[in-house]
Amino acid sequence: MLAHPKRWRTFADAVALALGINIWVSIVVLPGFFVGSFRATGDILVASLPLVALAAGLWRRNETVLLLLFPSALMLPVALSPQIMSIHVYGSVRFVVVSIGLIAYLFGVSFFTSFYEPPPPENVRPMASSRHPTPPRWRRRFRMYRTLTIISVLFPAILLYTVNFDKTCEAFLRQMFPGRVAPMTTVLNLSVIVAWVVIFNSFVLGVLKQHRAGDRDLVAALALTRSLARRGKPQPVFFVGVACAFGFMLLLFFGRCT
Repeated sequence: MLAHPKRWRTFADAVALALGINIWVSIVVLPGFFVGSFRATGDILVASLPLVALAAGLWRRNETVLLLLFPSALMLPVALSPQIMSIHVYGSVRFVVVSIGLIAYLFGVSFFTSFYEPPPPENVRPMASSRHPTPPRWRRRFRMYRTLTIISVLFPAILLYTVNFDKTCEAFLRQMFPGRVAPMTTVLNLSVIVAWVVIFNSFVLGVLKQHRAGDRDLVAALALTRSLARRGKPQPVFFVGVACAFGFMLLLFFGRCT
């Protein structure tokens, strides 16, 4: 893999492109044709905007565009034609299939955009810690990471399933908003997505950030390394002292010569 970084990047871009086109077709194109949303040129242009965002993200290899702008652009055609998200368009089986495709895209792009080919090492030496079994605290951390990953998938999926397919929720919407069930369902779907992004960023990523930076042994070792590096690096006073010593030696030499 290290010998062919360009080939690896091409493969990663091709996989991200295929996954992105898959969810674009599943969320925008097929439901749009089913309900007849693409009747005007403006509708077609709006439906094409997610592809522009996807192409720009792949060209720049930008995580923000691929993981935030492209999924957000998928909601633009839905906002203009709420009937795309109608319960009559999405059955329970198709909802599960589309959800799996979206999860595959998010996980795939997250992996490929965070993977960078390191330069070939000048020499290789096994670390002393690699010969020891995984410490219990790291095994607990790995279990927590797996649990948070499962929660990240199940929590929004259950909320979206409840909004779109729960009979009680559907009856409530029909009673409160007669004739406007499809637009209100779209609003609820967007609200669930926005709420989950806020919750995920505040609690899931927040926990992971504190957990990653909370290893006291690792933090102490890094602090000691930085301290030793600062001590080992010559300070400006050192260079001033060397210059003064060199100048005094020159004065002494010329004084002896004269």
